[in-house]
Amino acid sequence: MRLKRPRIRRKIIFTLERQLVKGAHFQLLLVAALIGLISIIGGILVMPSGSPTATFGESVWWAFLRLTDPGYLGDDVGNWRRFISTLITVAGYVIFLGSLVAVITTWMNRKIRHLEQGLTPVTANDHILILGWSNRTIHIAAEIFQSVGRIKRFLERYDAKKLQLIILSEEVSPFQMQELKDHPMIGRRAHDIVLRTGLAIDREHLRRVDSLNASCIIIPSLAYGRKELINPDIETIKCLLSLNAEANSQNIQKLPYVVAEIQDANKVNAAYRSYSGPLEVVGSNTIISRLMAQNIRHPGLSEVYNEILSQVDDNNLFSQAFPELVGQTIGKLKKAFTKAVVLGIVKKEGEHFSPQLNLPDEKLLEEGDLLVLLARNSSDLIWRKDRLSIESESVPFLGQLPVDELENTIRILILGWNEHVPSLIRELCTYEEEKYFIRLVALRPVTEREKDLAFLYEENLRVSVEHFVADFIRESEIKKTEAETFDHILLVSSDRMEEEEEADARTMVGYVLLEEVLEKAPKRPSVLLELSDPSNESLVKSFQSEVIISPMVLSHLLAGIALQRELNSIYNELFTVGGAEIIFRDLNEYGVSFGKIHFHEIESLATAHGETVLGIYLNRADEAGNHLLLNPSKGKKIDLSDKDRLVVLTTFY
Repeated sequence: MRLKRPRIRRKIIFTLERQLVKGAHFQLLLVAALIGLISIIGGILVMPSGSPTATFGESVWWAFLRLTDPGYLGDDVGNWRRFISTLITVAGYVIFLGSLVAVITTWMNRKIRHLEQGLTPVTANDHILILGWSNRTIHIAAEIFQSVGRIKRFLERYDAKKLQLIILSEEVSPFQMQELKDHPMIGRRAHDIVLRTGLAIDREHLRRVDSLNASCIIIPSLAYGRKELINPDIETIKCLLSLNAEANSQNIQKLPYVVAEIQDANKVNAAYRSYSGPLEVVGSNTIISRLMAQNIRHPGLSEVYNEILSQVDDNNLFSQAFPELVGQTIGKLKKAFTKAVVLGIVKKEGEHFSPQLNLPDEKLLEEGDLLVLLARNSSDLIWRKDRLSIESESVPFLGQLPVDELENTIRILILGWNEHVPSLIRELCTYEEEKYFIRLVALRPVTEREKDLAFLYEENLRVSVEHFVADFIRESEIKKTEAETFDHILLVSSDRMEEEEEADARTMVGYVLLEEVLEKAPKRPSVLLELSDPSNESLVKSFQSEVIISPMVLSHLLAGIALQRELNSIYNELFTVGGAEIIFRDLNEYGVSFGKIHFHEIESLATAHGETVLGIYLNRADEAGNHLLLNPSKGKKIDLSDKDRLVVLTTFY
């Protein structure tokens, strides 16, 4: 039998390595052992030189002093003693100073990095928790910080003194904190946000952010990046299941309120079944597709939606209880709220909310009803008592005005492809009185598109789709699309780009090329752009187009619904086919004479036709450079021209 030679050197190195990787404590012990060994060897070597190192203890102490402090080197006498002292001092620089500093520095860096990663569990109560970092997260945090009035009522509801916002991210880095600081609506308040590392689908990581003690949990969906088998909706549903399982394991009966974003409308019911606590699901694809569909049917509405849904410093929707106004009519309330527009009420039916918008003036406010108002901020939700005491004549009903419906087939050109396109086409299929022809121009293979559009082949006679495989950012390709022959053109943000800046770059380049084609068109179609980065909106403002910024819209929805749960039902009512919808009206439909007129007079005219006027869309910009005037001062005289339009809330029966 052949014996292997002992590999002593390798074994020593391996043993040394295993000790070093155990951490700073073992590394310090190793340095201490080396210092002791060098001190003993140096002491033994210097003992023959006599006093003051005649004994073993004195010589070891002498060596230790030279090892730790080079200042003793000048006190030595004799060549041998000086030689040994020099060797020990040099070894001290390497072992004592170098190794010790390296170990401590490495340990400190590791500790700081550990703290930066946010792996330390937090202990909090009634905090707001955002699970996941996506292109929505920063905007959600900004919306929450800016919603001062809603936050105040939110804290009062949970008897909390201060807003605590915690974000769970797959990876935490200083770059994310800098992004929060750079946001104009967060700024210094970024230090009030706690970042923690973890996955929303991991129960251990959910404990790290004390999820079950949160007052509200927001689960935004990823906007870009698809995996073959695991998509964002599956991760969201798994997160809901994890929250449920964690609550059951701890026998917690009262689960936190959750707002979850689901992209695929077919998975909304699965999300509701996955969580037994209070839950509101926002179907992001459905919401964006509805906004696009409404804008196609009523060009110009994107500016209204952008103000209501994505601009925290402009008008927003609010719902609030006013117990002192119970028994008052809607007509009197419209006059009492001088800085807000009354849209209707919301009734709570168990865990569900039922909105009733665009109500007649004689409708009474009942106990438990929440008023729905359009206002600039919560401080404008005030009413004047003197206006309630004024007995005004009721406005006679003059009949419901018709809404123009196009009899001819509406031609739509869609440039690009993302998850919103199938939802948009599905939404257009719900408009039973209208026919659409859609030309889809994208790089996505036709076979993949047809899988997502399989519903079109189920007895659909109103929407026909023609597929083109082409790159619309090539001038030769965009000319072949015959863009000038369409009624509406939609450029969507590509889902093939991992970064939203790259996706927007393609959209804007395609739009610039499209402008060259449309310059000589006898009739210009309406153009709608979907962007992902709000900073890019200013780049296309000088062109004749409308813009929907999907992440901003969805962030506003998630943040608003988190602070006011009933808002989800209001948005669904406004953006779903049938019921209350926002449209434009020409002035002559109300019989409005051109010239100066008070806004409250226009309100009365709208009431006479069973509608609620929200504002005015001016054909020319006002002194502030704005075309849209939502919720203007009711006592202000507005100079109207024959090309101006009214923004009204009407009801489709």
